Amino acid sequence: MSEVDPAAVKRYLLARQMRSEIIDWKYFDACFNRGQERGVVCVRKDQVAGFLGLIPFRLEKGDLRADCAWSCDWSVDPQQGAGMGLLLVKRARELYDGIFNLGGNENTRQVFPRFADRTVPDAGISLVLPLRLGSIFARLPRGIFRKLLNQCESVKKIPLRWVGRQSESAVTIEPGLSAQAAALFEAAPRGDWRPRYDSEFLNWQFRRCPAISCWSCWLSSQSPPRAAALLWRSEPSNGFWRFVLCGDTADLRQIGMLADGIVSFVHSQSCVALFTIISCQESDLTSLLQKRGFLGHGKLPFYVMRGRRPDLPLGEFAALNFLDADLAYRFEQE
Repeated sequence: MSEVDPAAVKRYLLARQMRSEIIDWKYFDACFNRGQERGVVCVRKDQVAGFLGLIPFRLEKGDLRADCAWSCDWSVDPQQGAGMGLLLVKRARELYDGIFNLGGNENTRQVFPRFADRTVPDAGISLVLPLRLGSIFARLPRGIFRKLLNQCESVKKIPLRWVGRQSESAVTIEPGLSAQAAALFEAAPRGDWRPRYDSEFLNWQFRRCPAISCWSCWLSSQSPPRAAALLWRSEPSNGFWRFVLCGDTADLRQIGMLADGIVSFVHSQSCVALFTIISCQESDLTSLLQKRGFLGHGKLPFYVMRGRRPDLPLGEFAALNFLDADLAYRFEQE
């Protein structure tokens, strides 16, 4: 993408209903790009005819380090002919040690298994905690009936469950990305095969993203905290919220207290439904959240494509969440 006229890229993405401020943040943020390629484009007759976005991140397992990227926003102009998608993926694999994808749209799920060195169909588990009646409306088929129900604000806000008030002194919740939470992301457990998200990634995702507002949460009794969470919602709406955990997630007692604090807080903010994503390998965490009323919202396939490193491990990640792939700022599917 660095070799193409930025205006041509922006015109192509605008034509695919991506907002201008999202394009600038996602692909032209110089502080986050740091010289890394943010996408691959196919140009025909001086026009962008295909695009594959890339979100750089670092992988780690023991002493192994790899510079990889999540793929996103993959699209091809249907009038430009077949085969272009394969060319985009092939070029992307030359730019990074590995290319990964979690979830993806219908087109991605149809095509990526043909390119991937490994596919895990149900690697990610999407969970939802319905809190108000509007969460049921969101699951109805699109149409005039759903539209009419969604216009009834008072009905949408009817609670579906009783949520106790968490002691204000038990859990600390601050607006924005706190230094305590960011430090826990950077100090993730060593030895597991997992993404590493540094301060630049977190600042880009939670401080500069124009589409979301975020809060940091940790147990007040811990100084410094051993576990924390980031929770956020869409900037124009307080209906749907999300959260990710960081730090020592193996201590289920403290994670349970954190989860209770999060649910109490978002419920007080008129939250309709609360979402999270975890790995299918995190069975204890799944059980803990299910006991608190979280329901299965879907399974997310995981695709691994080796790039510059033919020795890149193909194992599943020890943990998955909304920071992985291209899911954090997208709320339209909910």
